Amino acid sequence: MSSGSSASGVEVSRPPLPGTVWRFLHADRTARWTSRIVLVVVWQFAAGLSDHVATPLQTVQFVVDEFHRPYQAMPLTVVDNELVRNLAISLQRGLTAIPIILAIGVPVGYAMGRWWRVQGFFTDGVMVGLALPAYIWALLAVMWFGFGNTAPVFCAVASATPGLCVFVMQASLAIPRELRDMSGAYGVPFWRQVTGLILPAMAGALIAGIRLVIIAAWGCVVLVEWFGSDTGAGFRARYFYDNADYTGLMGWALVILIFVITVDRGIIERIHRRVHRWRGSVGGFGAGGSEVQVQ
Repeated sequence: MSSGSSASGVEVSRPPLPGTVWRFLHADRTARWTSRIVLVVVWQFAAGLSDHVATPLQTVQFVVDEFHRPYQAMPLTVVDNELVRNLAISLQRGLTAIPIILAIGVPVGYAMGRWWRVQGFFTDGVMVGLALPAYIWALLAVMWFGFGNTAPVFCAVASATPGLCVFVMQASLAIPRELRDMSGAYGVPFWRQVTGLILPAMAGALIAGIRLVIIAAWGCVVLVEWFGSDTGAGFRARYFYDNADYTGLMGWALVILIFVITVDRGIIERIHRRVHRWRGSVGGFGAGGSEVQVQ
């Protein structure tokens, strides 16, 4: 007789899992941490198969050693070390490029979706920007501007702006034309249209575009530093690559990835949730909204 049956032969259902355990197993956080654990296990397994792959422990130890290594023979401090100083240089270059990308991509993308003449004027240029890989822009930037801060900023702007233009253009095209015409017919001020119609309709695409811009700009900055720079995270990774130090290369790759994930989860994801709540509070743009109110 099975343990799941009673004496009379009638099946008896097992008690369900406690609610706390059930919620834990189905939580997003559980899925994310399971994915990370699996990644570390696969990483450790790969390290056992090749001498060119450092173990997770060796990689983390290298990052700690970089933090305790003085930056260019300067006195060792919390800031003046190879890890923090090079990461800060790359971050500064990325933060310089991102506002430029947003200042160009958002208005141009909106205008492309709003007016067909503007779309016809910019379409070929945007397609060229999308077609050229980031490493081509990186090589051109190094050839034109040499070492310094100009080349990484230029590469990030040239490579990431076309993608943002496309995101914003598609969001602009999705705004119902009837609502635009109605707003114009009733004389709704432009700023009122922006806050009550344009931004709520484009919010999701804008957040996705900003996420794309941050990732693309950071990648371009690191790529230019790899090809032609004497400072920054990309330069430091290239230094260890040239010296066949695979632990150092993987250590800086880990630092770069952790930085991107931290920015995405710690900043962009929170902004996304706040924008989603704000969008839901605007009439007609929430999940349960059935119509858009233009007053």
